[in-house]
Parts: sequence; structure tokens; C-alpha cells
Amino acid sequence: MADTLDSPGLIPARLRDRGGFALALAVFALVLLAAVVAGGYFSASQEFQIGRGMRSLASGFYASEAGIREVLNTWDPLVAGNLQPSESLLVGPVTLEGGGGYSAKVMRFGAGTDSMKRYFYIETSGRPPGRTLGERRQAAVARARYPRLCCDAAAKVATSVESGGGAATILDGFNATPMSWPASACVGVPAGNAPGVIVVRADSVERPNRVKGDPVNIAVDSALTAANVFDFTDISYAELVALADHTFSSLNFSNSVPSLDANGRCDRTKPLNWGAPDSPGHPCFNYFPIIHVSGDLHLNGSGRAQGILVVGGDLQITGPFDFYGILLVNDDLKISGPTQVYGGAMVVGDVVFTGSNSTLRLSRCAVRRAERLSNLTRPRILSRRGWVELF
Repeated sequence: MADTLDSPGLIPARLRDRGGFALALAVFALVLLAAVVAGGYFSASQEFQIGRGMRSLASGFYASEAGIREVLNTWDPLVAGNLQPSESLLVGPVTLEGGGGYSAKVMRFGAGTDSMKRYFYIETSGRPPGRTLGERRQAAVARARYPRLCCDAAAKVATSVESGGGAATILDGFNATPMSWPASACVGVPAGNAPGVIVVRADSVERPNRVKGDPVNIAVDSALTAANVFDFTDISYAELVALADHTFSSLNFSNSVPSLDANGRCDRTKPLNWGAPDSPGHPCFNYFPIIHVSGDLHLNGSGRAQGILVVGGDLQITGPFDFYGILLVNDDLKISGPTQVYGGAMVVGDVVFTGSNSTLRLSRCAVRRAERLSNLTRPRILSRRGWVELF
């Protein structure tokens, strides 16, 4: 019989041996499955790393954004206001709630010290909480205005000045510095006297002998009216009201209550914190709030306060009460002694003094500090092209 293909003699022994085929196939399948699993793991790991990186960068972005806002919210006008063009100051590193944080640099540029508008470049570097995978940097350009509110006299009065008994001066245009203030608080403030009062007619002052000033006791401005008493050059009355730290409908105020926040800074959020005029070492000594009272305001007792008071109705000061700063009164200013006001006043209605121991004194230092250390000079980010991401 002829040999066939199945004949053992025609097929080599190694090919006729079919043992172990299933094992090889299983090993190949396991290798293939391991490759698929490894690929999936690698892909998931990459997605995790990308996600963690994006989360880290987003956290850094918001930390740097918060840094810009915090720099503006905690702005120290005393420090920043003394920066010369190209000078800078560093802030931080600061840790935010949640573990992230930022570092910042503030640099002034532009015109010189006495410019009405000052520009600041603020750059922050934000870092995420935990292990830092990357930081984000942002920058903003902010502008601070340095408007001038007053004063060309101890008081500008649109209606009349009435005085009570006694012979003491009630309106004093001879420049004075509060006795409790150190000389360093008034460095750079221009000196110079002024009239005791500016009125529309000389006979608007009931007892002119109680008004003192230089070069004249009483200055007459025939164009003065109730409508232009608050004729500020660099800011409107509405803008000033919008900058108020605290607003009341009416208020009976007896004394400032200086307080500190958790970081030891002057707490500007407290409505009854109107500075610490008698405590040069206190953080609130350099805090001059803008207080807006739409109705009547009564300062009474043996208290002290400082700032800019914008009063829609009457302002009554019952001594012994001392105030340092600027008074803007839409109706009558009534002062009874013993009361001392250092700064300047602008009054639409009457100024009425009762008693014999009250004086409103021109203090250029108190006026300048109220203007420069209040919200008037707090910078705002430019509305156009004022912000950029630096990566």
C-alpha cells in the first residue's frame, strides 16, 4: 500500500507532537491582556496627572487672584503713599484659608509724589495647597486718586455764624497741630495760616471779634451758595459718599472704639471704630474712616474720634468731645463746650456755638492725614486693560 500523509514515516516527530499548545496560547493571551491593562493603567495615570496638574494650576490661579484682592483690601495708605516712582514693596508669603497662598510685589510708577493720580503695578504669585505642582502669576495696574477736599479756612459757611457768651475764639484760622500727635505724623504737610471763616457776607458772622485768622479774620466770597459749598475739584459729593466706610441713617455717637483684627491690624469693619487719635502707637492711629450719616449726627460725651464726617442733616457736638479731621455738613453745625475740633469744616446751614470753651481750629495736618489715610486714596484696578495673566 502506498504511503499517505498520515503515515508516521512522512511527518517528523516534532510536528506530530501536539502537546503544550493550549499552554502557549494561554501565555500569549495573558501577555496580551497584561498589555491592555498596562495601557489602561498608563492612560488613567496620565489622566490623573493631568487632572491633578490642572487642579493645582487652577488653585494657583485663584490664589494669585485672591492675592491681588487682598493687597487692595489691606492697602496701607501710609506705606504705599510714601513710595516714590520705581520703588516697590514686598507682601508675603501669605497663607490663605484652605492651605494655598500668595506672594506679592507692589511697585509705584508714573509721576512724582505730589501728583493727583498715582499708579501702582501689583504682581502676585499664587501657590496651591499641598505639594506645589505649579504656580500662577497675575498682575494688575491700579490707580489711586489723591483729591483735596479742603480747607481754605477753618470753616466755610454758606449761611451764618452764631456765637454764645464769652470772649474766646470760636473759629481759629491759625494752623495748629493736635498736642497728642508726634511731629513725625505731620512730616511733609504744608504749613500756613488761613482766615477763620469764609462767608458770603461779612455781617453773616454774629460776633466777628471771636473769629481769628491770617491774613484776615473773615474772608468774604460773594459767589458762595449752598449749592457750591462742597465744590470739590477732584471728586464729586456722590463719589465721596460712595467711598464711605460706614453709613448710618442717624446716629448718637459717644466715643471711638479702636479694635484690631486677628492679624493685629486696625479692624476697619467695626462701625464704631473711628480711629485712635490719642494713641500714636496704636494701629488705628493712622485710620481715618469716612462716615456718612444721611440724617442727623450727635457726637457727645467725653469721647474722641477722627476721620471725614459727611452729614446729610444736622451735626451736633456736645463736649467734652474732640474731633480730628474734616466735617461736611448739609444743614447746621451746632457745637457746645468744651469741644475742640482740629481740621476744617464746610457747612451749608448755620454754625452755632453755645458756651465759652469750644473752638474749631484749622489743622492742616489733621486735614491732610484725613485725606491721605482714608478711602479717598484707596487704589482701584483700571477698568480697561488693568489685569493680565503672566503664567
